[in-house]
Amino acid sequence: MKKLNVLMACMTVAVITSCGGMGTGKVSMNDVKDTISYSIGMGRAVRVYKNQLPEEISDSIAMKAFVKGFIDAAKNPEDAEKLAYALGYEIGCQEMSQAFQALSQTLFGDYDTFNKDNYVNGFKDGMLDNWKIMTFEEADETSNRLYTYLSQRVYDKVRIESEEFLEKKSKEENVFKTASGLMYEVVSLGAGGKKPTEESEIEVRYKCASIDGKVYDESKEPYRFTLSGLIKGWTEGLQLMSEGDKYRFYIPSDLAYGQHGQGEIPPYAALVFDVELVKVY
Repeated sequence: MKKLNVLMACMTVAVITSCGGMGTGKVSMNDVKDTISYSIGMGRAVRVYKNQLPEEISDSIAMKAFVKGFIDAAKNPEDAEKLAYALGYEIGCQEMSQAFQALSQTLFGDYDTFNKDNYVNGFKDGMLDNWKIMTFEEADETSNRLYTYLSQRVYDKVRIESEEFLEKKSKEENVFKTASGLMYEVVSLGAGGKKPTEESEIEVRYKCASIDGKVYDESKEPYRFTLSGLIKGWTEGLQLMSEGDKYRFYIPSDLAYGQHGQGEIPPYAALVFDVELVKVY
């Protein structure tokens, strides 16, 4: 125990008492409790929270606002009103930057967007039990019905545009088509190395894009995986290649993610893949 006291004394020798500025009061380093309280508080801030915050609040002005909010909560963590405001603000940021954008894209594609004011007012009325415009049951039925109609309209447009794109590509002289409907062009050939089989482990660089050039995914460094279990267009197409080859694939939706889509990739979307087969193991 004596050694511990000596250690803690050494820790506090160089620490001065200072005013906390925005803090809750003075920082006093008088004993073990003072020192460990301050040091763990700082450790929690830096290790647990600071590096997890969005980039938008990393500048000093925004960070001061964050710290002020933390201190206000620390003074009275059971203040229900302030807690509710903080949660509402956080959920508002998440809702409008994530769900609002994703749903708008699903229902209108790149051709239109949600009415933001109506979306926000509908959210508000639902939280406050304000059923003057429509009841929850009416809203639920309406949103489900229109979601089906509007999303299918977007998917139909994606399907038609994909089919027209592939039809046009199939007429280009340097584009080849397999029996499955996969189309490809040879960008460059390697030295004629190994060809993969469906069970091969391979290493590739690739870029996945929409037919109008929107990049969905990209591997700048070689990515290693087993060929089996991928989308059908990749499994078939990569077996046409040899080590060092670079191809561009035009993959119909039924050889890609089909009627369900994947992440940002909508249902019925054709995909364009630039692929370099780096190595076959």
